[in-house]
Amino acid sequence: MKTSERVLELLTRSETYLSGQELADRLQLTRAAIWKAIEQLRKAGYQIDSKPHVGYRYTDSDTLNQTAILQALSLDLDLELQVFDSLPSTNLKAKELGLNTTSQTPLVVIADHQTAGYGRYHRDFISPKNTGIYLSILLANKSPDFDPGLLTTATAIAVTRTLEKTLALKPTIKWVNDVLVDDKKICGILTEGITDLETQSLSQVVVGTGLNFLTEISTFPPELQARVGTLAPYVKKNRLSRNRFIATYLNEFFKIYQNYTTGSFMDEYRAHCDLIGKHVTIQRPTGTLEAQVIDINGHGALVLENGKVLNSGEVIKVRKV
Repeated sequence: MKTSERVLELLTRSETYLSGQELADRLQLTRAAIWKAIEQLRKAGYQIDSKPHVGYRYTDSDTLNQTAILQALSLDLDLELQVFDSLPSTNLKAKELGLNTTSQTPLVVIADHQTAGYGRYHRDFISPKNTGIYLSILLANKSPDFDPGLLTTATAIAVTRTLEKTLALKPTIKWVNDVLVDDKKICGILTEGITDLETQSLSQVVVGTGLNFLTEISTFPPELQARVGTLAPYVKKNRLSRNRFIATYLNEFFKIYQNYTTGSFMDEYRAHCDLIGKHVTIQRPTGTLEAQVIDINGHGALVLENGKVLNSGEVIKVRKV
C-alpha cells in the first residue's frame, strides 16, 4: 500500500483531526513524508482539511474512497471490495477475477471510469470519469436453477430503494433492467454468468450496475440526450457523495439478495414498473411484437394477453388501453 493510501485510510477512519506527528508516529514515517502524502491526496481530489497546531481531517467528497465505502456498510456484511481509477469494464474485470478464484465471498469491483462500458446487446455505456457509478458484483452461484431475470429485477429494486432512501426520489422501472427518474434512464443493470468449463455449469454470476450520478447530459451524443437522465440536480441539492450512495446500494442489494429466489419483492417491482394493463411494442432479436401486458410473473417475466411469456426484450413503446 502506498504511503498516501495508508494516510488516507487513517484519516478516513478517524472522527477527529489527526496531527501530522500522530500520523507520522502511527505509520513510522517522517513529518515530511506525511505532508507529501497529504498534498498527493489533495491533488487526487480528496478533501483533506487542515488546522494549524491541530492537524488534518478527511471530509467525504465525490472522489471514490474504498475505506469510506467499507465503513458505511452494514456490520454483518462480508465482502471484498476493489476500486480502480479506470477499467475497460467492471463486468469484464469481475469475470476475469472470477476465473481465478473459488472464493464464496462476494467481490465488488468499482471503477471511476470505464473505457469500454457496455449494456445489454453489448451497446456502449458511456462512462465518463469522476461523475458516474460503475459497479459490478461477483457472486458464487449456489443454485442449479439460476434465474437471471429474478436477480435482475431484485437488483432494480435495490437501486430504487437506494434512490428513495438517499434522495427521496420516486423512481420507476422500465422492464426489465432500466431505472428511470423523471421518465429518463439514469441506471442500467446487466447480469452475466461465468461457466465452469469442466462441469459446464454456471459457477458464478456478475451483476453490473451503471448509474449517471453527477454526469452532465451534454456528455451524451445528441441522439441520446432526450432519453438519458442524470441524478446531478438531486445529488447536489442533498450533498450526497458517491461513496455514501454506493454503500447504501450495497447494503440494500445484499439485504434483498439473501432471499431473492423467493421473489418476495415482486409486488414492489410491479408497483415501480407501470406496464400492467398497457399496450406495448417490444423489440426482440427475432423482430418486434405488440401486445397488452396483463401481468409480470413471479420471475420478472412479462405475461401478455396472447398467452406469451417474455423473459427478455426491450419495451420501445407504451400506450394506454
